[in-house]
Amino acid sequence: MKARFLIPVLVALFSMTLSLGQEKSHCPTSECDFQPGDQVYAFGHNIKLRAEPSTSSKILDKLKIGEWVKIIEKTEFSWPYNGFDSPFYKVSYNGMTGYLLGGLLSLEKKTINDQKYFFTYSKKGETTFLNIRTPLHGSYLEKQIPLKNTQFSIHTMDNRGIPNLDGILYIDYVANPQSLEDGGVYLFLNHLNLGDAVELSEMRQAGAFYHSEQFIFPDDEGGLVDKVLYKKVWGRNLDVATKWQQSAWETRILSWTDGHLSPNPHEKGQ
Repeated sequence: MKARFLIPVLVALFSMTLSLGQEKSHCPTSECDFQPGDQVYAFGHNIKLRAEPSTSSKILDKLKIGEWVKIIEKTEFSWPYNGFDSPFYKVSYNGMTGYLLGGLLSLEKKTINDQKYFFTYSKKGETTFLNIRTPLHGSYLEKQIPLKNTQFSIHTMDNRGIPNLDGILYIDYVANPQSLEDGGVYLFLNHLNLGDAVELSEMRQAGAFYHSEQFIFPDDEGGLVDKVLYKKVWGRNLDVATKWQQSAWETRILSWTDGHLSPNPHEKGQ
């Protein structure tokens, strides 16, 4: 018998996920490597295009952050970089053919209000991070976000009705055999700054338990003017046969003030 677990709650919480649409899925393993013909962008700044797949070979040119190359093929050569064994790719750039280290290339490019954003992985110890950069005045700004799930897609949003906010980058976790975490990270963008990053959790196990955190923005159904409504719902099945269930919910009103979202929804009040 298939358990029916908190169906009304699930429908309401899944509506946002469905509205985001489909985006490219990323992961740090070889199954998500760049493919021949892909147009990819430099994440590093002044990265070296080399004549051979080696860190000691001749430098053909240097690429600024955001410049693009076309992937010709992945080579069998690699180099340790930012906690990963990063492969060299054979690429074409400005009529030249050369080699770039994969860790110096962005997973993809996103644009909000004509500002470009680039992404790559890094790892320190047991923690994997998403590094995010945006070009600024010949250099760049960078933010590093620890990840609870290394498989995700990246979505862009407008300000969703929040005053004095340029937009939002949403790192949408994809649950998989290695991680049940299906929530994500909101990165709030303000006047070219990479602002607050807030991670919201969503986990479920069919017929057993459910846990979800959600932001309801002013432009969303049930949203509050100029405010962000934080909602947390959790529950569990105690007995499927008798439909014995427990559930609870928590809400909190947040404000975007002086470039920060406050109060922190994960910090308890006094």
